[in-house]
Amino acid sequence: MKLSNKQKGILALIGLAFTYASFGFFTRYLSLSFGFSQQLYLRILAGLFIGFLIFGKNFSFAKLKKITSNEWLLLIFRAAAYYLLGAALFNKAVLLTKISTVAFIGSLPMTAILGFLILKEKITLQKIFYITLSFIGVIVISINNFSDFSLGQGEVLALMSVFFVSLSIIFRKYQTKLLNNVEITQILLFIAFIFIFIISLLMKEGLPINNWNWSVFFILSIAGLANVLMIFFTNYGFEHVKTSIAANILTLEMFFAVLIGFLLYQEIPNLKEMLGGALILFSVIQMNKLE
Repeated sequence: MKLSNKQKGILALIGLAFTYASFGFFTRYLSLSFGFSQQLYLRILAGLFIGFLIFGKNFSFAKLKKITSNEWLLLIFRAAAYYLLGAALFNKAVLLTKISTVAFIGSLPMTAILGFLILKEKITLQKIFYITLSFIGVIVISINNFSDFSLGQGEVLALMSVFFVSLSIIFRKYQTKLLNNVEITQILLFIAFIFIFIISLLMKEGLPINNWNWSVFFILSIAGLANVLMIFFTNYGFEHVKTSIAANILTLEMFFAVLIGFLLYQEIPNLKEMLGGALILFSVIQMNKLE
């Protein structure tokens, strides 16, 4: 049976949700062989190489000379926000708490919130209600002890990660039409690699010479491929599926994260985490319906 472009787009978005959920596994696995910053820049470097192998024909090196200083500053800012802060905080969070918990918090509609604050997008009382409800969900998940309202460190880092990643996404709006999505992604990856490699050296992690084997190389390659597939799935999925429907499909990340956490690490969300996740999920779906 031949699938329509819309059906292929839905499959691409399901693949994107699974790709998002898999990043926690890559972090945990590679952290056993490499330092904290080492495994992050190695994954970025793998994504950079595989990206050029697959999408190299869509990258024009001649455009690099045409990029203005303001555009370069924007690219540097977005790379720092997404990878140096967002990805690094995400990695730390999944090492401290459940993968499913990080995914629940990661579904918070932070991009919409920053859209209201930075891009001055229209906000309504209904949107404020659902955003507030989603934050209540985060609080329910994050609080370790309701008697003294102590917050879990991993949950706080996950929330900070969502903020910085969403900030980078929001500032995509300010970029010119000179660069396509592949060019932007590859440049961001290159800048991020330089940043994190330098930080790794400053942290005296050394060079990742030891602990290599075929399984580590394989997982690192898959992690790099996941970065590249993320570009393809995002572009194809949102091209052929309405944004509101696409955003709801991406909430499947929660399901995949729970599944990965359970199958690989025997992590089972408790009642508090399920309740908070349900509040966030409900809020995200309702927000998308309003759009």
